[in-house]
Amino acid sequence: MTSVDALVAVVDRLLDPEHGCVWNREQTHASLARYAVEETYELVDAIDGDDTEELREELGDVLYQVVLHAGIAAHQGRFDLDDVADSVREKMQRRHPHVFGDEEAHTVEDVVRVWRAAKAAEKAGRSSVYAGVPRAMPPLERAVKLFERLEERGDLHAAVASVADGSVVEQVGTVDGGADPVAPAVPAVGEAAQQPFGSRVDVAWGAGMLAEVAVVHEQGIDPVASLRAAVALLEAAARQAEQVSAEEVAGS
Repeated sequence: MTSVDALVAVVDRLLDPEHGCVWNREQTHASLARYAVEETYELVDAIDGDDTEELREELGDVLYQVVLHAGIAAHQGRFDLDDVADSVREKMQRRHPHVFGDEEAHTVEDVVRVWRAAKAAEKAGRSSVYAGVPRAMPPLERAVKLFERLEERGDLHAAVASVADGSVVEQVGTVDGGADPVAPAVPAVGEAAQQPFGSRVDVAWGAGMLAEVAVVHEQGIDPVASLRAAVALLEAAARQAEQVSAEEVAGS
């Protein structure tokens, strides 16, 4: 039995209707979704920290989420971990025809071109090339992902400009035939004063930030990693100020 097989056995025991864990048995894909996000962020932290031991642990936590979701689906008779592995294996083989097929790719640019062509063939049935960009992604990450799709079609500048001049606002709430859950309504001026501090939505400010992100994206700067690095510096500065304050109190 491999270590992965042993982990699957542990999850099966946790989900056992009679002898398992009552908490695990009550979980659903929806109730566990936030844990998948949290564990992924913790994995990114471990990568940023270049901590081998922490990286191993966080990879294990992410793997556990995958095995648990697959276990829930298996108990419902839908699919199991082998099905998940088979699916992603087949996808990777399809998207690397330069390795598993007759396509040739000798540079990173060639590989990206082949990957995008293979992915486009897989998603040919989609009604829009922008489908599949998760609305649950943080807005900065989602913006960058949409920028990549827009660049492929040569529409980046026009799309950002339409957001900035407000011409696209009328369409918000009608995309995909329904309201966009990540595009909250802008409060009226009279309502703004009644809202908690920092909760008001300002689409114009957001449009300005979007334009700035588009500029640095085209310059080859990773806005997500750059902002994460700056926030890390902010935290370091805050902790330093906290330490200085604590030392001053202790010395008084």
